[in-house]
Amino acid sequence: MAETRSRWSEEARTHLRAASRELREAMKAMLPEGFWQHLRAARRETLLALRTAIDAWLEEGEKPQTGPHPS
Repeated sequence: MAETRSRWSEEARTHLRAASRELREAMKAMLPEGFWQHLRAARRETLLALRTAIDAWLEEGEKPQTGPHPS
C-alpha cells in the first residue's frame, strides 16, 4: 500500500511540474514582454516595502521601554 501511495505521489508531482511548465509557456506567449518587466519591478518594490516595514518593527523592538512597568 505504501508503495502505491509513493508511486502515485511521484506521478502526481511529475504531472504537476509538466502542467506548470505548460502554463508558464502559454502565459509567456500570450502576454507581452513589457508585462513581465513590470511584474518583476512590482515584485521587487513589494519586497523593498516589506523590508522597510520589517526594519521599522525591529527598530521599534530595540528601543528601551519607558513608562510604567508591569508588576
